[in-house]
Formats: sequence, C-alpha cells, structure tokens
Amino acid sequence: MTNFPKISIVTIVFNDKKNIEATIKNVLFEQNYANKEYIVVDGGSTDGTLDIINKYKDKIDIVISEKDKGISDAFNKGINAASGDLVGLINSGDYYEPNILSDVAASYKNNSGAPFTVIHGKLSLFNKQSSKIYLPKALDTFAFQMAVWHPTCFVSREVYLQFQYDLSYKIAMDYELFSRIYAANGAFYFLDKTVAHMNTEGVSNVNATRGFDEVRKASIENLKIPSWKAYLYSGYRKVLFHLVNLKKRIC
Repeated sequence: MTNFPKISIVTIVFNDKKNIEATIKNVLFEQNYANKEYIVVDGGSTDGTLDIINKYKDKIDIVISEKDKGISDAFNKGINAASGDLVGLINSGDYYEPNILSDVAASYKNNSGAPFTVIHGKLSLFNKQSSKIYLPKALDTFAFQMAVWHPTCFVSREVYLQFQYDLSYKIAMDYELFSRIYAANGAFYFLDKTVAHMNTEGVSNVNATRGFDEVRKASIENLKIPSWKAYLYSGYRKVLFHLVNLKKRIC
C-alpha cells in the first residue's frame, strides 16, 4: 500500500448529531483502504454532535472543534491540517460509495500522480423518498455553473493549499474555488463510477438563488466572462430553478 497515495478525508460539521455518525462510520469502516487520514472539523457544536465525534476519537486522526467563520473557513482548516497526496471533502450527512478510495487511488496512479489534479466522478443525490445518479457536466460549462460534483472530488493537496477557499463566499464557495482551478488549467480526470452520495434534505431555495449571484460574481472575476453574459446566465438559471420548483408544487 506504500506505493499508493495517502488520501486525506475532511468532514466539516456544525450541530448535526442526527447525521454525523453515519458519515464517520462510512469513512472509517466502509473504505477498505489503509493509507487514509480522517479529519473532522466541528464548528463548536452544542447539540451533542461532539459527543458522537468523541466516540470515534481514537480512530479519527485529527479532530478540530472550535468556532469558525463559516463553511469556507472550516474547509480551509481541514485542508491545512491534511497531510495526504489527495484531499476529499465529505460533509456531515453525505457518504462515499463503499471502497471507492481504492478506485480513486488507482485513477491517481494511472494519471501519473500529477501534482495539479482533480479526480471526480458521478454523484447520487438522495432524500427520504428517492435517489438519482448524476454525471458531471462538460468542463466548459464552468462559465455558468459548477461543472463537477464537489463531494466526488479528490484534489491534490498542493492545489488546495495554493488556492484555498475564499471566505467571502457563503453559498457558491465550491464554484468559486474550482472555477479558479479550471482557469489555471487544472487537470480534471473523470472516474466513471458513483463516488459519493449527497443528502438533499434541508437544502434551502433561498440559498440556491443567492448562490446563483455568487456564481455570476466568480465567473466574471475568475473566468473573465463578460458581465452581460454572466447576468444572462444567472437570470436564466434563476427562472429555470423557480419553474422546476413550481412544477414540483403543482404535481
């Protein structure tokens, strides 16, 4: 296993005692990959989340529990603590496909372990009623949307350290970061497997529409998309989003 990359997994959480244990168990016990490191970043939970984390503290490599400045800050704390060749971010309530880390490691080796690498794959979105698997989008659609599914991404640690999350972004922080990586000619490698499962319960429509505005801002700044085009993309996505939600309510 020493010839295989070390993979650091970071989970951030704040007051989510309902879901955190399932994510921890998935990383610790459902990934038959020895050369991994697990880091849990808790934002100072007060609901019993930390008690659950502490049940597994002897198996978790690093636990950070302190107040932070939001999601981006928590991600950066985990990334800065990581020591792996690759870093994956899986949030509380989400989980990886069992034993997927071995496939990620093989993909990394097959692509020569390039230092400027993003390995990504398919994502399953699920809630209490259903689940559905989604492919990533074409990379050139970074012009107006997150082209890859962030929970499926495993990124060279050097890339994360170089770019870091921008704390001014509260919703579309993943898009802002990955659009910068894309603009810098990052090497994106698609792993043709379902890599992760993301829980969509509790996703806020308000946050989604605010996120479109942040995507517009980042696309102008990072990808030099003309302002008129960025506003057109943003407006179109907002209208489409509301139409889809209206259809769901009617049905």
